[in-house]
Amino acid sequence: MNTVAEKLTPERFREMYAQRKPYFELLDGEAVQKALPTKLHSILQFVLSVMLKELGFKARPELTLAIDQSWEPTPDVCGILGTARAVAVAIEVLSPDDRFTRIIQKCRKYAEWGISDILVFDPVGREGWCWDSLTGDLKRIKDSYRFHSLPVQIVEKEIFRRLDEEDR
Repeated sequence: MNTVAEKLTPERFREMYAQRKPYFELLDGEAVQKALPTKLHSILQFVLSVMLKELGFKARPELTLAIDQSWEPTPDVCGILGTARAVAVAIEVLSPDDRFTRIIQKCRKYAEWGISDILVFDPVGREGWCWDSLTGDLKRIKDSYRFHSLPVQIVEKEIFRRLDEEDR
């Protein structure tokens, strides 16, 4: 007999998983364990938070986005703009256990919610991707990324230079 698992509500999800480590996210009504961060993941999360702040965003690491009844993801870093505290940037930092298909699924949701700048970085492979709203997919960052939400850009080489500097 096949049974379909009932989707978790945000309330039930928080009741069951709010205090658990490792952390979980509510993705499409399902509790999904976040990949365990590595040292490089943690350092890159810090570096990106600092760089977002320097560019004019309010950086918020590990901010849970409670936007939909079945989706409450927690991007590694968010960039907030204005007094309304609107999320303008969502950044995912890859860990070795991350499934890229799950990352793309999360990026699609961020785009549906109107987050204008969606980025993914791999601290091991030293690569970055940005969400392309025309193709509905991630595309490789070549040299730098120009934000849609503010007239600023972030240079990929500088991100990884700072990662190396912090890793010494």
